[in-house]
Amino acid sequence: MFSIISDTADIRAAAQQLDANLRTALPDRIDCSVGGAGGSFATTVAYAPSLDLWYAAQQNGKTYWHGFGNGAPQAGKKVALASEINIPADGLNRAISGAFARDDAGRVWLLHRGKIRGGKALFFAHYNGATVTVQDGDKEDSCALIGAVDDPEIAAHIARFVAAVVHIKAVAKK
Repeated sequence: MFSIISDTADIRAAAQQLDANLRTALPDRIDCSVGGAGGSFATTVAYAPSLDLWYAAQQNGKTYWHGFGNGAPQAGKKVALASEINIPADGLNRAISGAFARDDAGRVWLLHRGKIRGGKALFFAHYNGATVTVQDGDKEDSCALIGAVDDPEIAAHIARFVAAVVHIKAVAKK
């Protein structure tokens, strides 16, 4: 069974590995402004035309923020977030949508709790990707299984996840 990782050092190591793998897989660097519901900020995004995926990251002390979008970012322009996969920097925080989990073999995986605008029930009613049952502190829960953080194809797995989120959000608007 998968178990949510709550140790600060283990979360940091997983976040660093995820970031390194994403920056390798998304080789283009573009200075732009990333915008979402909480406002916008200037940053350098990593992008791969082959995946049509861009990525930006920040760590604010409490959270590892990972923002993703589709389409080629234009230098100096604003890009819109398609999805976020945020991870608590310490301990368990079920209010934050993302998590790292360890499987029985010790491999670390990126998960999403399904909490998007529109709600968790909407997400899981329309999500067609893999899901897993995880030990989440003192309870079991279901999460979307995105991919192993050490997988060289993690960016492709995230691109598929982002596409699924975009689809679910479109369904919610109907």
